Amino acid sequence: MVQTPKPAVREAILNAAGEVFAEGGFQRAALGDIVERAGTSIGNLYKYFANKDELFTEFIPRGFTTELTKRVRAQVESLRSETNVFGLADDHPYRRASEDLLSFAIAHRDRVAFLLLRAQGTKHERFASEVVRLLVELALEHARSTYPSFAVTPASKRTLTRIYRALVASLGAILREERAEHAVREAVARQATYHLSGLKALFAASRGEAER
Repeated sequence: MVQTPKPAVREAILNAAGEVFAEGGFQRAALGDIVERAGTSIGNLYKYFANKDELFTEFIPRGFTTELTKRVRAQVESLRSETNVFGLADDHPYRRASEDLLSFAIAHRDRVAFLLLRAQGTKHERFASEVVRLLVELALEHARSTYPSFAVTPASKRTLTRIYRALVASLGAILREERAEHAVREAVARQATYHLSGLKALFAASRGEAER
């Protein structure tokens, strides 16, 4: 008797694959680990996916990285020339863009965590570094318009690169380690407070006074 493929089984396999990819990366991911976590068998997996490559293709679907990058850019650009981020109204574009990015990351936590932390050996292995580069560029644009005396030098660019590498890695770790949504939100809020306060001090230091 031919068994009819069941959407729930396919979804369970894909979800399990996402967890395994996000934890150890694509190359270390074993199909046996995936089916064990999904509560099914290798035979069942092959009813839905021809191999690990096909499973990975569905894990990071076409256009996903573009959607994520678009939200990252929108968040930073919506800050405009604001200096007091913590005093912004709830309906400020930066608040809305931040919520859109965070909600997207939570809804796709394994995909985002994989891209930020575990994409080595795949076609997405440069994604995290590209996001860092984008964030540095956007931060410098913000600094030029908001803190005119901030000195844009090779050293300051390297400083920002290190800052954003740490931020990207921290956000990936939060998505991996904090499984409850409220815990993710709390951790991201704390990280943002630390990060934005540090950037403000860095940019304002060039003119010898902190913004009030």
